[in-house]
Amino acid sequence: MNASTAATSQVPAAWRRALRRYGRMPGVAWGALVLACVGSRLATTITYIEDPDSLRFALSVADAYDIAALQPHFPGYPVFWAAAELFYLSTGSFSASFSIVGGLATVGIIWGLLRLRDVPLRSVEGIAISGTVFFSPLLWLMGNRYMPDLLGTTNALAALALLVRALDGNKVQERAALAGIGLTALLAGLRLSYLPLVIVPALWVLGRSRHPVRLMGVGAAGVAVWLVPMIVDTGFWPLVDVAWGQTTGHFTEFGGTVQTESDLSRRVAGLVQGLWADGLGAWWPGRHPLTLLVGAGVLGLGGLGAPRLGRNGGWRERHFWLVVLCTGLYGVWIFVGQNVVHKSRHVLPLLPLLLTLPAAGAAALWRLQRWWGQAVALGIAGAYAAVTLVLVNQHRTPSAIAQAKTFVEQQTERPGPTRVVSKPLVHTYLRRQQVEARFLSVEDSSDVRRARRAEQGRTIVVGTYAALPDRTPTRTKRFYHNPHVNRMWPKVTVSVYEH
Repeated sequence: MNASTAATSQVPAAWRRALRRYGRMPGVAWGALVLACVGSRLATTITYIEDPDSLRFALSVADAYDIAALQPHFPGYPVFWAAAELFYLSTGSFSASFSIVGGLATVGIIWGLLRLRDVPLRSVEGIAISGTVFFSPLLWLMGNRYMPDLLGTTNALAALALLVRALDGNKVQERAALAGIGLTALLAGLRLSYLPLVIVPALWVLGRSRHPVRLMGVGAAGVAVWLVPMIVDTGFWPLVDVAWGQTTGHFTEFGGTVQTESDLSRRVAGLVQGLWADGLGAWWPGRHPLTLLVGAGVLGLGGLGAPRLGRNGGWRERHFWLVVLCTGLYGVWIFVGQNVVHKSRHVLPLLPLLLTLPAAGAAALWRLQRWWGQAVALGIAGAYAAVTLVLVNQHRTPSAIAQAKTFVEQQTERPGPTRVVSKPLVHTYLRRQQVEARFLSVEDSSDVRRARRAEQGRTIVVGTYAALPDRTPTRTKRFYHNPHVNRMWPKVTVSVYEH
């Protein structure tokens, strides 16, 4: 009798029967996964507004849904808002509601990958995929942020998986096609910028289907789910005005596109950093040496897993190249049209697909049934999880701009008038959180002159701007957070000038 048989024989017969019975029930495994994802995200809930993007969504749930007031900005994300609002009404905490949605979205991402790879959750590769997604630093952090990106990623992956399934065989599988087209239409109002990931298979399905009119009807219904509520709430022409302003502004002013951030080397570095360092927790200059182990492990496991994606339960060759085409198209889109320099979240649809490489390698290593292979897989997994848990714990400490907001708020409580000089985006962040002060913009020359002529109270400059005012500050405070937690404003300088 070997050791495993001996250990099993010591388990009471009733327990063995229960284990066998529950082991055949996929619902139990999925239930455990839901509890783990939602519970872990709730345990790491953040209770502060970490940046202006998060502010808009937090206000839409905790205050009022108002697209005209950019709560949130166009395209409004009504499906995400409805989900967050539902949990807010049931829990009384808008912070917890975002974490619950984030936990459920994490489960959805795992489901989409398993469906795409056609592997069950209760398998070596299913567990490997679940683990890499569960402990991905960026996916966990986004699961706690007041943003729709993670739910949008779930929608995009689910649509991609169903559309690929619909193309399986000589004829389009209509049920999968209906669901895939419906989710694609829904994605347009949940996370419009993710649409390029699924547009090719969606058009392919429409072109090959025997019932294209039915599919277009489902697509129209999916669009109506998010468009009709926005029109009813905002009004048709006001919504058109907001949509036009936000769309043109994104590409010409504040969107971080190649037109406004034209340094291609910075864009390449930002895209690589988003996937490699922020998404996988791997090494980047200035990071802890443990991230070297994570990076080496990801490369090794990814190299081992890549050849296995097209066989042994992987994608069929045609589907594999379709997924590659989709990821390539989306990668080009975000490189040209999104702010990959300062915001890692734009790589989210690519990250889960990338995670299938080390997951496949870890599964292959585990199947060798060699102690050293399993030890290596567990060691890499432990380092990967450790890096993530450190980042998640740091995320619970307010970001640099949130710390600066608290400091400015304290200054406004002192006697005398207070002026805050900074960019309009910083002003919006402070003003929307009830910071009482006179706000002067560094982008307005008349405001700059007013700041220099001020004679009473105090002037607070948020950011580093030369000669504002043209003298030595009374005191200077610098606030920091780890840029791999959030790349937006990781260092904020606040200068106080007493008059």
